[in-house]
Amino acid sequence: MLDAPTTALLRVVLDEVCKDLSRYDTGARTHVASKILEAAATGEIRSDRLKQIGRDALSKARQSGNRLAEYDVVTGVPRGRSCSGRAM
Repeated sequence: MLDAPTTALLRVVLDEVCKDLSRYDTGARTHVASKILEAAATGEIRSDRLKQIGRDALSKARQSGNRLAEYDVVTGVPRGRSCSGRAM
């Protein structure tokens, strides 16, 4: 569980990275959020680094287009696959 200051930082980073996205583009925003959260869970809390991770995720989301709907909202793992990458 992340503490309140870290959670607030993640929210600010997510909002900044996704500021130009439509609020209806939930697939891309979810993908970015999952990558930022994943980085924070491994100990990354530097704002500049989290923003870069978020921008990289957003770039990937834009390249993937509608395929992001195929990702699990919580884990960011493609649907039909386990977290280890194996087919389910």
